[in-house]
Amino acid sequence: MPRQDMNTIMLDYMNEKEDYEAFAAKLKLLLSELLNDAGIQFHSIVARAKEAESLYAKLSRKPYQYRSLRDVQDLAGIRIVTYFHDDVRAVAQILEDEFRIDREQSIDKSTLLDPNEFGYLSVHYVVGLSDTRLALGEYRRYEDKEAEIQVRSILQHAWAEIEHDLGYKNPNAVPPEIKRSFSRVAGLLEIADSEFVNIRKQLRTFEQETVERIVESPDKVSITRDNLNYYIANDVTVEKLDNAIFQSDWLLDTDLSTIIELTRMFHYAEIRTFQDLSDTLDLYFNRAIQCATLLPSSLLPRQGMGVVYAVLAKLLAEGDDQQIEFFFRRFYPDLKHYDEVIQELRTREEPS
Repeated sequence: MPRQDMNTIMLDYMNEKEDYEAFAAKLKLLLSELLNDAGIQFHSIVARAKEAESLYAKLSRKPYQYRSLRDVQDLAGIRIVTYFHDDVRAVAQILEDEFRIDREQSIDKSTLLDPNEFGYLSVHYVVGLSDTRLALGEYRRYEDKEAEIQVRSILQHAWAEIEHDLGYKNPNAVPPEIKRSFSRVAGLLEIADSEFVNIRKQLRTFEQETVERIVESPDKVSITRDNLNYYIANDVTVEKLDNAIFQSDWLLDTDLSTIIELTRMFHYAEIRTFQDLSDTLDLYFNRAIQCATLLPSSLLPRQGMGVVYAVLAKLLAEGDDQQIEFFFRRFYPDLKHYDEVIQELRTREEPS
C-alpha cells in the first residue's frame, strides 16, 4: 500500500472515529437486550472502537490488503463472554438471526485447529445491521458500518487472556515440552467447560423434580436448604405475603443466609415438611402482616422474608414461653425489650 493510501485511510478513520465509538456502544446496548430477551446469562459485553495506533500497525503489517477504510472490518469491536460454552452457540444463532453476516470474514476459529494442536479459540463474526433495523431512525446512520463480534465462554476467555499475556507469537517455535503443557491446560479447560454445562443441566432437572414433588406430595417432602429456595421462588402465597409486608412487587432474590436462617426457624416452630409450611402460611397470613408492622425488618426487602413473620405468628399462637424467648434471643439478639413486643402481638386481635 502506498504511504499516501495509508495516510488517507488513517485520516478517514480519525474523521469517523466518533461514529464508530457510537456504533460500538449502540451494538453493546442492542446485544444486551437481545441476550436478556433470550434468557441467556452472560458474564460481560465489552465494546470498543479501534485505537488509531492499532489501526496503523494493522495497515503496516498487511500493506496490500486494505485500499480504503471500508476494507477494515474490526474498527468497531464487541466481545461477548458467556458463562457456559453451549451458550456460545446460542449467541451465535442470535447473531445469525438479527444481523447481516459477512460470511467471508466470519469464522469459528476453533475449527481451524487440528486435533493435535493446542489452542482454545472463539467464534468471530463480522456483522452489519439488518435491513429491518436500518429502517429505524436510530440505526440509519450506521448503514455503512460493520463490526467484529467475538463470542467465547468465560474459560475460553481466560485461556485467551493468559495466552496473550504469555506473549508467544509463533506456536511452531515453542519447545515440545511447553506445547504439551499448553495441550494439557487446553484439555482441562475443555473438560471443565463441558462439566459446567452438565452441572447446569443436572441442577435444572433437580429443580424441576423438586417443584413437582412439592406440588404432588408436600406432606412427604422434608424442607432442606436445597429445595426451600425453589419453593420461595415459585410459591404464590409466599409472594403475596412478601408483597403485602414490604408493600412492593420488587424484592431482592433469596440468598443463602436467608435460607439457612429460615431452616433454623422452622426447626423451632416444628415445621418439617412443605405441607407444614403451607398450612402455616395459610393459617397465619394476616397475623404475619401484623407481626411485621410491630417488628419491622432492618434488612433490605428480600424474597421469603415474609415467612419469618409467619413462623413468629405460629410460635406466638402455639409455642410455649420458653420457645418464644429462645426464638427472640436466637434471631433477634439486639432486641432489648422483646417481652413488650410479645405482649403487644398477643393482645392484638387478628384482623378479619
